[in-house]
Amino acid sequence: MNKIKATFLIIILSLISMNAYSAEQKPLISLYVLGENKNNKSIKISIQSTLNQSGFVIKDGNRSIKNLDLKNTKNLDKLLENSDILNDIIDAELLITLKLNYQRINKLSSSIYISSEIYNTQTKNYISTWSTPRKIIKFPKDCDDICENLLLSEKVILLSDQLGSSILRILDAKLKEQKNYSNISKVYNFKFYNFKDKDIIYLTDIMVNEFPGFIKITNEQSFGKQNSWSYYSSTDLLKLKKWLVISLSDIDLNIDKDYELSVSDNNIFVKKFPSFNSIGSKGNRKKFN
Repeated sequence: MNKIKATFLIIILSLISMNAYSAEQKPLISLYVLGENKNNKSIKISIQSTLNQSGFVIKDGNRSIKNLDLKNTKNLDKLLENSDILNDIIDAELLITLKLNYQRINKLSSSIYISSEIYNTQTKNYISTWSTPRKIIKFPKDCDDICENLLLSEKVILLSDQLGSSILRILDAKLKEQKNYSNISKVYNFKFYNFKDKDIIYLTDIMVNEFPGFIKITNEQSFGKQNSWSYYSSTDLLKLKKWLVISLSDIDLNIDKDYELSVSDNNIFVKKFPSFNSIGSKGNRKKFN
């Protein structure tokens, strides 16, 4: 009997561990429902449930910024106009907005659809916009307000389930492209020591225009003989290191002979020994793979 209990306990703990690992591997999502409609709660519950079941951790965005009036906020652009406030209170990697679009056609019919936008807070870029097909609701002639609300609610639930599945497919596809559920983008800190300005220009040109997976460069700084920047990319660290060595060899610079390269976590430090004459980028993407 004790063996059975022990085995059962091990199974339960294993399932909890697997779920925790899955949650840790996927980005935190802050979910917002824009506009004002009595069916907004149903939309949020449906889509949140779909994403939760696939291991995504969902944060109630509306509750996080309850001091903001979202009733007249029509899209994510308008929401992001409050970015100063959002940055202070949101730690989510992704923002997803949902909006029920309802239009009365005539006394006996209305049209509805649900739109959504997905935004990466790290890269400050839109990942996707999506909407359900537009559906026409036809009301019976003797349909009162209660009847109309019931028909509308039923259609909203069906569209919410459909949209939740679509959003899930989009997120899974984006995350699988990166082969890493922990982040959609990665940030690397580069530091170059003893390089001339023209050589830094050459290297950044290569990294921006030829390295696959490039997203953006920020925090560019130059102090004395040191240049540094933050490099956002979907590429892993080993490939970046390989491509950097190739780029430096194109200007007759060999690792350990002409410079040293050290890597720690997501920090890359390159120290050049002698000076050299730099050449411009030849624009050959094929060498980076």
